[in-house]
Amino acid sequence: TRGIYEQVYAAVQKGKPLSEGFMEFENTFGSFFINMIKAGEYAGKLENALHSLHYQIKKDYSLRSKVIGALTYPAFVIGAIFVIGSAMMVYVIPRLIPIFADFHSQLPLATRILIGVSNFAAAYFLWIILSLLLIGFSLFKLTRGPWKKGWHTVLLHLPLVGNLVRNVNITRTTRTLATLLGTDILVVDALNITAKIIGNRVFQDILIKSAEQVKRGVSIATTLKPYPKLFPPTVYTMIMVGEESGRLAELLEEVAQFYEEAVDETTKSISSIIEPVLIVLLGAVIGGIAVAILTPMYSLMQAV
Repeated sequence: TRGIYEQVYAAVQKGKPLSEGFMEFENTFGSFFINMIKAGEYAGKLENALHSLHYQIKKDYSLRSKVIGALTYPAFVIGAIFVIGSAMMVYVIPRLIPIFADFHSQLPLATRILIGVSNFAAAYFLWIILSLLLIGFSLFKLTRGPWKKGWHTVLLHLPLVGNLVRNVNITRTTRTLATLLGTDILVVDALNITAKIIGNRVFQDILIKSAEQVKRGVSIATTLKPYPKLFPPTVYTMIMVGEESGRLAELLEEVAQFYEEAVDETTKSISSIIEPVLIVLLGAVIGGIAVAILTPMYSLMQAV
């Protein structure tokens, strides 16, 4: 990082604009960062542009942190269930099988299922791990390759998660537009820049189409009206009022704040719903294994 700033400093020392110095490192800083600086230079308000840039980056980071925080606990619990279950099936249960073999009566159904699963896991453990890695890699490529838009569409239609994804993208879209329009960047350019930094391909395509229509004189609100599931009437109305009153950037920021609070509520709802479900799931797995192991032992003790 220090080397980058030294090169930018050297470029400025030679008389180049600050934005031009950063242009060489667009892959590192992104088009939004560079265009904000460029707009500040053009308007003679570089300090204001840098303050807006700082605010946008801070809010964006806060938004990502909330989403990641909401998903960390479920991921940890599911991972713990997988690790504990694998250890039980591969190392613990095989040591108990000889004890069960001494029974002269038929084992309970739960115990027979447990032994069958354990034998399968122990015999094909490496193949199971390789299969899971292959599935994980395939899903990763699916979310990055030509099927990316399809994957993002699926995410938007999932229960709970779809609401969260939509609200996150509305927040990022409106706040980025508000920040860009607060400078002297043209509306069409602001829409195209926003499309580049929005992660969801469905929202990207809508914003790119919107920019093309705005070029022909159509208002932003009108271009978003056909997508009520992604841009609800509240968003459409606020944008329409902002365009008519000349307070578009201000009202976009209000929309962003509203949907950021909605993201807060959604993450809390997800946590409050998922946590008890995961606890019940963990209890069911451990309880099922315990019942399968203890039931025949209890029967043996009674027989003695």
